Amino acid sequence: MEIKKQVFPILFFLMILFFATYQDFPLVNSFGEIARSPIVFVAPFMLVYILSHKQIVFSKYLSYWISYILYLLVLSMICLYLVKIINGSIFVFYENLVIKTLKMLVYPIVGIIFYQFIYVLLKQFKNPVYVVFHALLLLQLFTICWLVLEIYYLKKPIEFLSFIHAKPEKYWRVRLWTMEESWTGTILILLTFFPMYFLYKLKLFRWKKALSIFASVVIFISYVAVSESKGFLVLVLVCVLPLIFQFINKHKYLRNISFIFAGVILALFVVVVINLRDVIFDQFNNSITFGTRFTSIYAAIDVFLHSFIGVGYSGFVYFYPQSIETAMNSGMFDAFNLQEIKDYLSTTKALSTKSEFFDNLIYGGVIYLYFFYKFFIQRYNELSKIVKQELYFLRIPLLFIILAGIVYITYNIKYEVWFFLAFLDFVKEYYHNEDAKPSE
Repeated sequence: MEIKKQVFPILFFLMILFFATYQDFPLVNSFGEIARSPIVFVAPFMLVYILSHKQIVFSKYLSYWISYILYLLVLSMICLYLVKIINGSIFVFYENLVIKTLKMLVYPIVGIIFYQFIYVLLKQFKNPVYVVFHALLLLQLFTICWLVLEIYYLKKPIEFLSFIHAKPEKYWRVRLWTMEESWTGTILILLTFFPMYFLYKLKLFRWKKALSIFASVVIFISYVAVSESKGFLVLVLVCVLPLIFQFINKHKYLRNISFIFAGVILALFVVVVINLRDVIFDQFNNSITFGTRFTSIYAAIDVFLHSFIGVGYSGFVYFYPQSIETAMNSGMFDAFNLQEIKDYLSTTKALSTKSEFFDNLIYGGVIYLYFFYKFFIQRYNELSKIVKQELYFLRIPLLFIILAGIVYITYNIKYEVWFFLAFLDFVKEYYHNEDAKPSE
C-alpha cells in the first residue's frame, strides 16, 4: 500500500489522538471542567457520524458501560429525592443538585460517544492498523521533541508554551499538554508500549521499526528519569517493569541475552526507587497528596459501607463531603497536610476522591464492582489467555490504566484511555481471529 493513499486518514487520526491527549484546554476557563479537553466540542460531530450509519453495533464492553451509566442515572434520581428529604433542599454548597448531576453525566456521555466513534471509525478505515500505527509514530516523535524542550525549561524561570494551558503560570514538572504531571502517566505509557504491538502486525520497513522502538525507549527512560509523579513511579515498579521482564523471558530471541536486559531493568528500578525516596521520606507528612488520598479513600469506603448500592451522582455531592468531615474529625489524619481536602467541605467544584475506582465505588456501590470486573478485569484476563508475544504490549498499558484508575487518577477526560479500550474491542473482533494483511 502506498502511504500517499493513507496520508489523510493518518493525519486525521493523529488529530483525534492529540485532541484525546490535550487535557488542559484554555476554554476550561469559560465552559468549566468538561472543556478541559477539546473532545467535548467535537463530540456532537462524532455523534452525527455514529448516527449516520444505518446499523449501530456496540461492542460487548461498551454495552456494559452504557448499562452501568443508565443504572447511575436512575439511582441519581432516587437519591436526589432522598437528599431533598434529608437536607430540606436540593441545594448543596449553593449549587443545584439537578444541575450538578447533569454536569457530572456529561463526562461519561462524551466518553461513550468518543469510545463508539473510535470503534466505528476503525471499522471504516481501509487498513486501520496501518493508520493507527503511523498516527502513533508521528505522535511519538512530536512527544519526544516536546519532552526535550520541556525538560530543558524545567529549572528555568520561564514557562514553556504557557499559552496552551488554562493557567499559564510556571509549572515545575513535566506535564506535556495536560493540567498536571499525574495526568501524563497513561499517555506516556501508551506511547511507549502500544506502538510495539503494531511491529508484529504490520510489514514495515526496518527503519520504521527501529524509529518506533527508539522513540518508545527515549520517551520511557527520559520521563522515568525526571518524573515526580508518585503514582506513576509506583506503578512502573509494581506492574510495568515486571511485565517487561516476563516478556523478555518468554521471547525466544531475547531469552539468551536476558541477563543484559535484566541489568537494564535493574538500573531503571534503581532510578525509580531513587526518585521515590524523597517523596516517601521527605514529603509523607507535608505533601497535600497523601492527606487528600488517604482521607478520600477513608471517606469513600465510609459512604460505600452506608449504602452498598451506591448513591449516584446526586448522593455523591451530598454524602461524600459529610464523610470527609467525619474522617477529619476522627483525628486519624491529623499528621497529614489536609489543606486541599478541606476545600471539599465548602464547594462542589472538582469534588472527587482523585481515583476512578473510589469515585465509582461511591456512585455505584456493588453494581460498580460488578461492572469493574466485567469491563476491566475480564478484558485483561481475556488478553492474558491469548498466547501471543505481541499482546504483552497491550497488556502492559491496560494493566497500568486499571491500576492508575485505582491509585491516582480519574478517567473523566482521559480520552486516551477510551481510545485504547475501543481499539482493544476492535482488535478482539477483527484481528485475533485472522492475521491482518497490511502492506507498505
